[in-house]
Amino acid sequence: STVAVSSSFLSQCLVGYPTHISMSDGVKLTDGQVAAAKEVFKGFDKRGEDQVRVGDIAAAMKKLGHNIKPDWLEGMSDEIDTEGTGYISFDEFQVIVTKKMQQDEDERELKEIFRVLDKEKRGEVNTSELRWILKNLGDDLTEDDIDDMIADVDTDGSGWVDYEEFAKLMLGD
Repeated sequence: STVAVSSSFLSQCLVGYPTHISMSDGVKLTDGQVAAAKEVFKGFDKRGEDQVRVGDIAAAMKKLGHNIKPDWLEGMSDEIDTEGTGYISFDEFQVIVTKKMQQDEDERELKEIFRVLDKEKRGEVNTSELRWILKNLGDDLTEDDIDDMIADVDTDGSGWVDYEEFAKLMLGD
């Protein structure tokens, strides 16, 4: 089992830790970012019909400076091309851009949290630190739930987890 943890929750858990993490409540595109997205969108709107092929989304995102993996895009399938036309509107594209920016921001914040928890600068976090965070989730997790979650990511039983394992636990990936 995994748990998706919000960055605002993690910042509350880290009160008392020596950190200056400012957690975002949600990414909002600036006017400049919307204009850049619109320009890229128009560049991929080959027929001038205010729509872009679903197959061009990754290339359009790359042009905006975002690398997206096919599996990330597949995870968005409920929100894009809901009519099944093979095309998306600018509004749908803007949702994708915003979600990708939020994901990137969440990852930056998670890396900073990991750095703070990695007190010994080993590139790993002790599972006792994770246990403390999970106990403070307020999600009515039992000791057994916490043990299972830690065992899922600390597969070698070393008592330490690296960043990938930490992210898997915290983001539910």
